[in-house]
Amino acid sequence: MNENRDTGRRSGGKGGYIALAMCMVLAGVVTLATMGIGSRKPAAPENAEKPAAVQEDPTPAPAAPVIRPEPVEELPRPTLNPPKDTETAEPVISPEELVPQVVSPLDGTTVTVFSLTELMYDETMADWRTHDGLDIQAGEGDVVKTAANGTVTVVAEDELMGTTVVISHSDGYTTLYSSLQENPPVEVGQIVRAGETIGYVGSTAAAESSMGPHLHFSVSRDGERIDPREYVG
Repeated sequence: MNENRDTGRRSGGKGGYIALAMCMVLAGVVTLATMGIGSRKPAAPENAEKPAAVQEDPTPAPAAPVIRPEPVEELPRPTLNPPKDTETAEPVISPEELVPQVVSPLDGTTVTVFSLTELMYDETMADWRTHDGLDIQAGEGDVVKTAANGTVTVVAEDELMGTTVVISHSDGYTTLYSSLQENPPVEVGQIVRAGETIGYVGSTAAAESSMGPHLHFSVSRDGERIDPREYVG
Protein backbone atom coordinates (compact mmCIF):
# COMPACT_ATOMS: atom_id res chain seq x y z
CA MET A 1 0.00 0.00 0.00
CA ASN A 2 2.64 2.47 0.87
CA GLU A 3 4.68 1.66 -2.18
CA ASN A 4 1.65 2.34 -4.33
CA ARG A 5 1.15 5.74 -2.73
CA ASP A 6 4.73 6.70 -3.22
CA THR A 7 4.57 5.50 -6.73
CA GLY A 8 1.40 7.53 -7.28
CA ARG A 9 2.98 10.70 -5.86
CA ARG A 10 6.00 10.29 -7.99
CA SER A 11 3.88 9.67 -11.00
CA GLY A 12 1.65 12.69 -10.17
CA GLY A 13 4.64 14.99 -9.64
CA LYS A 14 6.21 14.20 -12.98
CA GLY A 15 2.91 14.69 -14.76
CA GLY A 16 2.56 18.15 -13.26
CA TYR A 17 5.98 19.18 -14.44
CA ILE A 18 5.29 17.97 -17.97
CA ALA A 19 2.02 19.88 -18.11
CA LEU A 20 3.67 23.02 -16.84
CA ALA A 21 6.42 22.72 -19.44
CA MET A 22 3.94 22.27 -22.24
CA CYS A 23 1.98 25.32 -21.12
CA MET A 24 5.13 27.45 -21.19
CA VAL A 25 6.04 26.18 -24.66
CA LEU A 26 2.55 26.89 -25.92
CA ALA A 27 2.66 30.41 -24.46
CA GLY A 28 5.97 31.12 -26.20
CA VAL A 29 4.64 29.89 -29.54
CA VAL A 30 1.58 32.06 -29.22
CA THR A 31 3.77 35.06 -28.33
CA LEU A 32 6.07 34.51 -31.31
CA ALA A 33 3.12 34.07 -33.63
CA THR A 34 1.57 37.29 -32.42
CA MET A 35 4.80 39.23 -32.90
CA GLY A 36 5.27 37.85 -36.39
CA ILE A 37 1.79 38.78 -37.46
CA GLY A 38 2.16 42.40 -36.21
CA SER A 39 5.52 42.96 -37.84
CA ARG A 40 4.52 41.72 -41.30
CA LYS A 41 3.38 44.30 -43.89
CA PRO A 42 0.43 43.46 -46.03
CA ALA A 43 1.48 42.31 -49.46
CA ALA A 44 0.24 44.35 -52.34
CA PRO A 45 -2.29 42.62 -54.52
CA GLU A 46 -0.94 41.20 -57.72
CA ASN A 47 -3.43 43.12 -59.89
CA ALA A 48 -2.68 46.54 -58.27
CA GLU A 49 -1.65 49.21 -60.80
CA LYS A 50 1.90 50.38 -60.50
CA PRO A 51 2.45 54.21 -60.71
CA ALA A 52 3.62 55.26 -64.12
CA ALA A 53 7.14 56.58 -64.27
CA VAL A 54 7.29 60.35 -64.86
CA GLN A 55 9.07 61.01 -68.12
CA GLU A 56 10.70 64.43 -68.79
CA ASP A 57 9.60 66.26 -71.93
CA PRO A 58 12.68 66.55 -74.20
CA THR A 59 11.25 69.72 -75.85
CA PRO A 60 12.72 72.83 -74.11
CA ALA A 61 10.20 75.23 -72.69
CA PRO A 62 9.82 78.47 -74.72
CA ALA A 63 11.84 81.34 -73.35
CA ALA A 64 9.89 84.14 -71.72
CA PRO A 65 9.48 87.18 -74.03
CA VAL A 66 11.86 90.06 -73.29
CA ILE A 67 9.91 93.29 -72.78
CA ARG A 68 12.03 96.26 -73.77
CA PRO A 69 10.98 99.78 -72.79
CA GLU A 70 10.09 102.13 -75.62
CA PRO A 71 12.81 104.70 -76.35
CA VAL A 72 12.13 108.04 -74.70
CA GLU A 73 12.80 111.09 -76.80
CA GLU A 74 15.46 113.19 -75.13
CA LEU A 75 14.67 116.86 -74.81
CA PRO A 76 17.46 119.33 -75.58
CA ARG A 77 19.31 120.23 -72.46
CA PRO A 78 19.75 123.93 -71.73
CA THR A 79 23.27 125.15 -72.16
CA LEU A 80 24.87 127.91 -70.22
CA ASN A 81 26.82 129.11 -73.23
CA PRO A 82 24.99 129.43 -76.57
CA PRO A 83 26.55 127.80 -79.62
CA LYS A 84 29.06 129.92 -81.42
CA ASP A 85 26.95 130.11 -84.55
CA THR A 86 24.09 131.69 -82.56
CA GLU A 87 26.17 134.30 -80.83
CA THR A 88 25.42 137.86 -81.86
CA ALA A 89 27.85 138.85 -84.55
CA GLU A 90 29.57 142.18 -84.29
CA PRO A 91 27.94 144.74 -86.57
CA VAL A 92 29.78 145.39 -89.79
CA ILE A 93 30.37 149.09 -90.35
CA SER A 94 29.90 150.13 -93.96
CA PRO A 95 32.14 152.78 -95.55
CA GLU A 96 29.15 155.14 -95.64
CA GLU A 97 28.82 154.93 -91.86
CA LEU A 98 32.41 156.04 -91.43
CA VAL A 99 31.60 159.35 -93.10
CA PRO A 100 30.70 162.12 -90.59
CA GLN A 101 26.94 162.34 -90.05
CA VAL A 102 26.94 166.15 -90.29
CA VAL A 103 29.37 168.19 -92.40
CA SER A 104 29.86 171.85 -93.23
CA PRO A 105 27.96 172.73 -96.40
CA LEU A 106 30.62 175.12 -97.72
CA ASP A 107 34.24 176.02 -97.15
CA GLY A 108 34.30 179.80 -96.94
CA THR A 109 34.28 182.84 -94.69
CA THR A 110 31.36 183.48 -92.35
CA VAL A 111 30.43 187.14 -92.67
CA THR A 112 27.10 187.18 -90.79
CA VAL A 113 26.34 185.03 -87.73
CA PHE A 114 23.10 183.68 -86.33
CA SER A 115 21.19 186.14 -84.10
CA LEU A 116 17.56 186.02 -83.01
CA THR A 117 17.91 188.12 -79.84
CA GLU A 118 20.02 191.02 -81.07
CA LEU A 119 19.26 193.19 -84.08
CA MET A 120 21.90 193.41 -86.79
CA TYR A 121 22.24 196.09 -89.48
CA ASP A 122 21.45 194.88 -92.99
CA GLU A 123 23.32 196.99 -95.56
CA THR A 124 21.20 195.77 -98.44
CA MET A 125 17.88 196.57 -96.74
CA ALA A 126 19.38 199.52 -94.80
CA ASP A 127 17.66 198.57 -91.57
CA TRP A 128 18.13 196.61 -88.34
CA ARG A 129 16.79 193.05 -88.21
CA THR A 130 17.45 189.60 -86.77
CA HIS A 131 19.37 186.97 -88.74
CA ASP A 132 18.16 183.36 -88.73
CA GLY A 133 21.26 181.70 -90.22
CA LEU A 134 24.86 182.02 -91.37
CA ASP A 135 26.10 183.93 -94.41
CA ILE A 136 29.21 182.23 -95.84
CA GLN A 137 31.13 184.02 -98.60
CA ALA A 138 32.77 181.91 -101.33
CA GLY A 139 33.56 182.00 -105.03
CA GLU A 140 30.80 182.01 -107.61
CA GLY A 141 30.02 178.41 -108.54
CA ASP A 142 31.70 176.79 -105.51
CA VAL A 143 30.09 173.49 -104.54
CA VAL A 144 27.43 173.52 -101.83
CA LYS A 145 26.98 170.19 -100.00
CA THR A 146 24.13 168.79 -97.97
CA ALA A 147 24.96 168.84 -94.27
CA ALA A 148 23.46 165.39 -93.50
CA ASN A 149 21.53 162.48 -94.96
CA GLY A 150 18.01 163.43 -95.85
CA THR A 151 15.30 163.99 -98.43
CA VAL A 152 14.86 167.07 -100.61
CA THR A 153 11.51 168.67 -99.77
CA VAL A 154 11.75 172.08 -101.52
CA VAL A 155 13.45 173.38 -104.67
CA ALA A 156 12.18 176.92 -105.30
CA GLU A 157 12.91 180.52 -106.33
CA ASP A 158 12.32 182.85 -103.35
CA GLU A 159 11.78 186.61 -104.06
CA LEU A 160 14.11 187.69 -101.23
CA MET A 161 16.47 184.70 -100.73
CA GLY A 162 16.85 183.57 -104.36
CA THR A 163 17.28 179.94 -105.44
CA THR A 164 16.58 177.81 -102.36
CA VAL A 165 16.82 174.08 -101.48
CA VAL A 166 15.32 172.62 -98.29
CA ILE A 167 16.25 169.15 -97.00
CA SER A 168 14.50 167.17 -94.25
CA HIS A 169 16.68 165.05 -91.90
CA SER A 170 16.14 162.62 -89.03
CA ASP A 171 15.26 163.72 -85.48
CA GLY A 172 13.15 166.61 -86.75
CA TYR A 173 16.01 168.59 -88.33
CA THR A 174 15.64 170.66 -91.51
CA THR A 175 18.39 172.54 -93.39
CA LEU A 176 17.91 175.45 -95.83
CA TYR A 177 20.37 176.58 -98.54
CA SER A 178 19.69 179.94 -100.25
CA SER A 179 21.37 182.33 -102.73
CA LEU A 180 22.34 179.36 -104.94
CA GLN A 181 22.77 179.48 -108.68
CA GLU A 182 19.63 178.74 -110.65
CA ASN A 183 18.69 175.17 -111.59
CA PRO A 184 20.33 173.19 -108.74
CA PRO A 185 21.13 169.50 -109.56
CA VAL A 186 18.47 168.04 -107.21
CA GLU A 187 14.67 167.63 -107.22
CA VAL A 188 11.91 167.22 -104.68
CA GLY A 189 11.77 163.70 -103.22
CA GLN A 190 15.40 162.92 -103.96
CA ILE A 191 17.36 161.18 -101.19
CA VAL A 192 20.78 162.71 -100.56
CA ARG A 193 23.70 161.82 -98.31
CA ALA A 194 25.92 164.01 -96.17
CA GLY A 195 28.51 165.75 -98.36
CA GLU A 196 26.60 165.23 -101.61
CA THR A 197 26.38 168.23 -104.00
CA ILE A 198 23.00 169.95 -103.94
CA GLY A 199 23.89 173.26 -105.61
CA TYR A 200 26.47 175.98 -106.34
CA VAL A 201 27.23 179.34 -104.76
CA GLY A 202 25.39 182.21 -106.47
CA SER A 203 24.17 185.81 -105.96
CA THR A 204 20.43 185.30 -106.31
CA ALA A 205 19.36 186.56 -102.82
CA ALA A 206 17.90 190.05 -103.37
CA ALA A 207 17.79 190.73 -99.62
CA GLU A 208 21.57 190.11 -99.33
CA SER A 209 22.83 191.27 -102.70
CA SER A 210 25.43 193.57 -101.13
CA MET A 211 27.39 190.50 -99.95
CA GLY A 212 28.14 189.18 -103.42
CA PRO A 213 28.40 185.41 -104.01
CA HIS A 214 27.61 183.62 -100.79
CA LEU A 215 25.49 180.88 -99.18
CA HIS A 216 22.73 181.64 -96.72
CA PHE A 217 22.53 178.51 -94.49
CA SER A 218 19.92 178.01 -91.75
CA VAL A 219 18.83 175.05 -89.55
CA SER A 220 15.50 174.26 -87.85
CA ARG A 221 14.51 171.59 -85.37
CA ASP A 222 10.82 170.76 -85.02
CA GLY A 223 10.03 174.04 -86.76
CA GLU A 224 12.19 176.22 -84.49
CA ARG A 225 15.25 178.00 -85.94
CA ILE A 226 18.51 177.13 -84.12
CA ASP A 227 22.11 178.24 -84.50
CA PRO A 228 23.61 176.26 -87.42
CA ARG A 229 26.90 176.06 -85.52
CA GLU A 230 25.18 173.86 -82.90
CA TYR A 231 24.16 171.41 -85.64
CA VAL A 232 27.31 171.39 -87.78
CA GLY A 233 29.71 171.75 -84.85
